Amino acid sequence: MSGRQLFFTGLWVWMLMASLGKAELFAQSQQTPLTIHLSRVPLSEALDTLATSAKVSLSYNPEAIGADRTIDLHATRKPLYKILDQLLPSLSIEWQNINGTLILKPAPKADALPQHITLSGYVRDSLTGEVLIGATVLVAGTTIGTTTNGYGFYSIRLPAKPILLEFNFMGYAPVSFPINIKTSARHNQTMRPALVNMSVVEVSDQSYSSLLNDGQPGQMKLTPLMLSQLPGFAGQKDVVRSLASLPGITSFGDGSALFFVRGGAADQNLLMVDEAPVYNPAHLFGFFTALAPDAISDVEAFKGDFPARYGGRISSVIHVRTKDGNLYHTSFSGNINPYASNLTVEGPILENRSSYYLAARVSNLNWIKPENGAIRNFDFGFYDVNAKFNIRLNDNNRLFVTLFGGADRFTRDGGSSLKTYGIDWQNQVGVIRWNHLFGQKLFSNTTVYFSRYDYKLFLSKELEDYWNSSINNLMGKTDFSWFTNNTHTIRGGAEFGVFFINPGNVQFSDEEIPQNTPLIPKYRSRSLAFYLSDEWKWGNHWQLNLGFRLSTWRDVGPTTLYTYDALHRLIDTQEVPSGEVYDWFVEPEPRLSLLWKPRYNFDLTLSYGRSIQYLQVVSNSTSPFTSLEVWVPAGPNRPPQKGDQVALSMSMLPGDGSYALSSGLYYRWLQNQVDYADNANLLYNQHLESELRTGSGKAYGLELMARKVKGRLTGWMSYVWSQSWRTTPEVNNGEEYAATAHRPHSFTLALNYQVTTRICLSGAWYYLSGAPFTAPVAWMQYNGYTTPVYADRHNDQLPDYHRLDLSATFILNRPGNRYQHQLLLAVYNAYGRYNPFSINYNKIAAKGGDFVVPSDLSGSAEIVPTTLSASGIVPSINYQFRF
Repeated sequence: MSGRQLFFTGLWVWMLMASLGKAELFAQSQQTPLTIHLSRVPLSEALDTLATSAKVSLSYNPEAIGADRTIDLHATRKPLYKILDQLLPSLSIEWQNINGTLILKPAPKADALPQHITLSGYVRDSLTGEVLIGATVLVAGTTIGTTTNGYGFYSIRLPAKPILLEFNFMGYAPVSFPINIKTSARHNQTMRPALVNMSVVEVSDQSYSSLLNDGQPGQMKLTPLMLSQLPGFAGQKDVVRSLASLPGITSFGDGSALFFVRGGAADQNLLMVDEAPVYNPAHLFGFFTALAPDAISDVEAFKGDFPARYGGRISSVIHVRTKDGNLYHTSFSGNINPYASNLTVEGPILENRSSYYLAARVSNLNWIKPENGAIRNFDFGFYDVNAKFNIRLNDNNRLFVTLFGGADRFTRDGGSSLKTYGIDWQNQVGVIRWNHLFGQKLFSNTTVYFSRYDYKLFLSKELEDYWNSSINNLMGKTDFSWFTNNTHTIRGGAEFGVFFINPGNVQFSDEEIPQNTPLIPKYRSRSLAFYLSDEWKWGNHWQLNLGFRLSTWRDVGPTTLYTYDALHRLIDTQEVPSGEVYDWFVEPEPRLSLLWKPRYNFDLTLSYGRSIQYLQVVSNSTSPFTSLEVWVPAGPNRPPQKGDQVALSMSMLPGDGSYALSSGLYYRWLQNQVDYADNANLLYNQHLESELRTGSGKAYGLELMARKVKGRLTGWMSYVWSQSWRTTPEVNNGEEYAATAHRPHSFTLALNYQVTTRICLSGAWYYLSGAPFTAPVAWMQYNGYTTPVYADRHNDQLPDYHRLDLSATFILNRPGNRYQHQLLLAVYNAYGRYNPFSINYNKIAAKGGDFVVPSDLSGSAEIVPTTLSASGIVPSINYQFRF
């Protein structure tokens, strides 16, 4: 071989080896995970960044592929080939590797086929068949996406070409599904829960949108995963207490089910179970919530700026959705602890077509009543039952039936066979819902429900002599969701309801006694409301939510109508015949929110909303533990309450999405707020309305929250500064005073640490400014008696509230075992803080150092202020199982 031949042969071998090396290098770069986040950059810049990061050569014609187009590119730890497959198809670009060089060229144009198709369906749990509410559906590498609605249904408009869909839901492994269809179709997607025993809790980068506002600035969601990360009272997951750990929602304190939202009153919150209201969600005066914890599938809360489809309250709407039941196999679960135990069974009726879910809970409190104790004559306890049936009639129709019932009793044996005193209260709810799909884009839900709350104060349980108050509500409503395209979602609907309210009457077994007792008029009312809303997205950065609700209210006979003068003196009485309308209201309720999202991980939302409330609780009790709730409707002497709110909120996900930050500013104007005359008599009073006083209010505040959603240590921290004030012309001399919900500072720190795959520690610390109360400003001696003198309303506040809750979970089974069981150790109020809920001025110091109520208040003994607290340290041990 000549020297010339040898040179060219060597050159050819060198080029071949270089090419092979380059190809090998490209193959390696394809597998190297890359993390890139680019927003609003030219395509050419994104491609150059990709080539530099992956260390590959790149070749393309800028004009042919439209390299000057502006795009977003977000990927976390993904190989090059997956990034290219996600990014380029939506841009009509093909790529291929030729000898280690990345070649880009325009994709060949398709024949005359539809440019876009609509894909719709349900997203479900792969193990149980339960629908997943709020799961995100995204086109990989683009901003095209949607979320499943309250029934797990989604509808998305897609380009008619090969794309990759990504399904994400917190606590579930993400799913990627390639789509290559030319016509609209139905696709139901299943997702597998992430391993419960995993040592690191991860939220994938595609789940960013689920942690942001998505156009609803006051919306918050609690999933079973989040509920499980908070220590509950006596080891039980609790919806109300869990919500109180989030900014803007404030619990009254230990052992109370009362809570306040953004400075509103406790009765201004609507708590719903599968769309039906629960009027008193308290067990044991509020130590437990009357919702079985294991039955909860999803909790959605709105703070004053709720969508147009919700109404009836002016502070918040909290919607608890219960589990549908396992469609594939029968399973049992339960929780045994010293205070309350529950058992759940669920399974298919017809496999993959219908299912049932049954849960029952009963208290175990007899052990705290020793035979020689001070409470040995008391009998107290509670129970609740949840049942749900889920029937898939066909691909377009589903039927749900929900039943809920709960009761409490608290009685005392008076020493006589006919003298058992006490109280009991009950909740009953029944719901029938029908889901119907008219096609790929139109979804409807029709609901009929009945809800009842009944309270009895027994004078003699044996004789059935009792004072009774109740509210009964029957409602029918239809909602439509029209997914016109990816930029417009239109919702509309109507609802009609009837209400029957007994504000409190006495029932005697002796028929002659009622002749000498007053009869309190009962209320009958009708409601009708229409709503329409449009969620409109334009571009990648703006979203406008427009909503309008028109609500009407009518009060009808039979009843007795009382008329009072300006001094609240009775001047006329009128008997209203059955069916006659004696008062009515028509109120518009506009809603508006504007979202600006300049980057994928940041959004800013401005909102305004007006809400009307026609029902309210009348009670002047200062105790947070009473279940005596007298509901009354708006009427001639009680105008409906109105609330207007302006809010500005911000959410961001810095870095790789390990943290989520949010903040909010709000200002609320409140009209027709109810207060009471001094020393008002509200129990068994024919002229109850004469004791009511109407005023206005305002509330404003700043809310801050930080969440850590990745790693062994997860949790959140929140701080709220807030103010809530009332002005009532006939109260406090017409001067402004603090509302009951006025708690200027609140702070929560909730942490969850996965020690090992089978041991998890949780803790939550709560701090809250003390509640306002009215304290005497002086003492007066009158005829030998010591009498307090009061001046301004709510002129003082209780000591600040704080407590620490701890829990430790030990998983006893190995991963993959069918029988799963764990031990949960919990301590409520771990350092034994006695948080007072009231201060009394009716005791003196006895010789032994005890504080007692004197039998004779005359004399010179000094009245000593004493406080009452609900609980100290409450330890519990829970054995939980599932199979």
